[in-house]
Amino acid sequence: MITQLASLGKSGLLFTLILFLQTAGIFAQQAEENAASPFEVSVSYTGDLFGNVAGGNETGIRYFDNIDVNMQVNFDQLPLGLSGTTFYVYGIGNQGGSISGLAGDLQGISNIEAENSWRIFEIWVQKKFFLANSSILLGLYDINSEFNVLNSSLLFLNSSHGLDPTIALSGVLGPSTFPYTSLAARLKINPFSGLYMQAAVLDGVPSDPGNTRGTKIYLRERDGVFVIGEIGFQSLRDNSLQMRNRVTRLQNMLDPGVVGNNKIAIGGWFYGNERSTWEVTGFREQEFGFYALGEYEIFSNTSTSPRSLRAFFRAGAVNPDINMLNGFLGGGFVFDGLIPGRPGDQTGLAVAHAMASPEYRSVTYLNSYKPEKAETNIEFTHQFALNDYVQVQGNAQYVLNPGLDATLDDAVVVGARLVIGF
Repeated sequence: MITQLASLGKSGLLFTLILFLQTAGIFAQQAEENAASPFEVSVSYTGDLFGNVAGGNETGIRYFDNIDVNMQVNFDQLPLGLSGTTFYVYGIGNQGGSISGLAGDLQGISNIEAENSWRIFEIWVQKKFFLANSSILLGLYDINSEFNVLNSSLLFLNSSHGLDPTIALSGVLGPSTFPYTSLAARLKINPFSGLYMQAAVLDGVPSDPGNTRGTKIYLRERDGVFVIGEIGFQSLRDNSLQMRNRVTRLQNMLDPGVVGNNKIAIGGWFYGNERSTWEVTGFREQEFGFYALGEYEIFSNTSTSPRSLRAFFRAGAVNPDINMLNGFLGGGFVFDGLIPGRPGDQTGLAVAHAMASPEYRSVTYLNSYKPEKAETNIEFTHQFALNDYVQVQGNAQYVLNPGLDATLDDAVVVGARLVIGF
């Protein structure tokens, strides 16, 4: 039996976003008049211009963009008796071409590339309890806003530095994350400062595999569930641990680093439904994985000009009998204020190494050849913070064995990103 809770097409999303934009002006004006306004509204435009200059499937240039509109309501500041309650709604629209189609890579050159569509990305209610040290959340939810996320790695444009590809490439359409999300229940507990424990149960298949355009929320018995849990420790200089680590993917882009946030965490996930294995026809196994991640501020010098150097790592392992990948290793460095006189700029170098499953390689042929053992992406980037509202970011990526395809030459991709946000 299928229960369809919502199915909004492009026109419905456009109407919703227009209403958002109209109310955004009202709320922004109220916020200026009253600093304690319960309404927080953000609008952002992100555009990527990339060129595949060598290797991959073919050379060429692609432009694509992402529009984000979101509103958060903090009921603490409203006389409704709903202390500790937050309501959040987030709409996105994606347009343009595909740079990964040119490069032929597996991991995703750009973390905003998606099919052309408008959709409601998140809509949820969160309630804090136990002296505001814990919370429960219900609704349409992006797991990568809180799970498997590192502040330092958010500078980079390759998708693997946002979410471990052993998780992102799992399931039917991946888990509940950009660009497809599903209904969720999330519990987060902070027993004492720095330590957190969190877990979420979600619909196992976000959107509709037959038609992923627009917003579609289905509850189908055959979809099963996706379960993820994480425990970690992080050092923050304020009380923000009580809130979500990242309210939206938009804020990840506009505020891509938290100075002084050292973190280490481990997690695991699984799907309730079993899937067919690569090698034995008719044999099914559980789809599951584990991961570890961390970041550390190596030094920070604010005596003359703000400068800091941060390092991060991410590792993941997955059931190789079912998944295309066997594991993942990633890491990098982020330098704040490398250019004298520009303390708000960030410079980064990172590597993402996705390893193919031996079982997948034993039964699969790509253009009559066995898949390569791994795809490796090396990324260098620099972000110019022009002001509080505009960022321009240069980016270069070198992809070894794109798409695990032995017939493709290594790809060289260069590009730029523009972010305008209010």
